[in-house]
Amino acid sequence: MRLGMSRYQTIRLPDELMVAETKKAFAELSQRNLDDVAKKCSVAYIPSREQGVKGRFIITVFNRTYSVELSEECVVDLLTDKPAPKNVQYIIVKYLITGDGTPLGTGWVNYRDVVGAAPYVKEFEDFVLRRLANRFGNAVEVYEYACKVLGGKKEKLGGVSFSFSVLPRVRILCQLWAAEKQDYVPAVANVSFSMNSDRFLPARELGMVALLLVDMLEKEASKYAQPGQR
Repeated sequence: MRLGMSRYQTIRLPDELMVAETKKAFAELSQRNLDDVAKKCSVAYIPSREQGVKGRFIITVFNRTYSVELSEECVVDLLTDKPAPKNVQYIIVKYLITGDGTPLGTGWVNYRDVVGAAPYVKEFEDFVLRRLANRFGNAVEVYEYACKVLGGKKEKLGGVSFSFSVLPRVRILCQLWAAEKQDYVPAVANVSFSMNSDRFLPARELGMVALLLVDMLEKEASKYAQPGQR
């Protein structure tokens, strides 16, 4: 049975669909003017010196740098020299074929206000916002540690706020209001995006970016050592 994107109104795409869609995105990318793509998306394009071999893009996602190998249709983590996770590969190539060169915005937009986000808002609240609040609402120090490890920049906004440069022209803001046990006030979290982010990634993929951030924060939090154990 042929997989169709329209069947999946979700930010948690199955691996086989991400692989198929990444392949389609690579095919579309190969038809583009690659220098133009690099300029619009603020990435480096390195042409190949070998005849018949395509070049590559160099791009940073959060605090890791990747090589988009056009001939192999693969995204490689330059630190480990291994293929990037499937969701990272998909997000990167989708960014390259979507980006239209709009300048990076200075304000922040809630996910529910992103064009096309409506089908994904409930899932975003459940698997991004609620998950953040549940994991870090009583562990703000761990949250701050994980944010800093991922290159987050402390912001003077509501709650405990960190911004991240996800992609060259997509930024994300993560905010956490800690639980107040004595007053029975539950923790609350919010994740928003830099203005114009939807000119570089569609709503579904922006939701996937937020999900990726939560995954990464939880992974770093698992490495956190209490002061007495360091």
